[in-house]
Amino acid sequence: MAMKRNGKSHVSSDSGEQFMSFKDVSLGPHEAQLRFRLIHFWEARNPVKKTLIGLEMLLIDEQ
Repeated sequence: MAMKRNGKSHVSSDSGEQFMSFKDVSLGPHEAQLRFRLIHFWEARNPVKKTLIGLEMLLIDEQ
């Protein structure tokens, strides 16, 4: 998936694709897309060592 200049990625709206919700997720491989909204994204980096300290994401189910 290609990134746009504004940092957002392109999401296909093809109605022929199969998708699943959070309630349908289980262990193992799937042939479907998980659709959600990213409400909050935060990452903390150590500027001296240039390492990732933590990552936080709040996802909302599309249903």
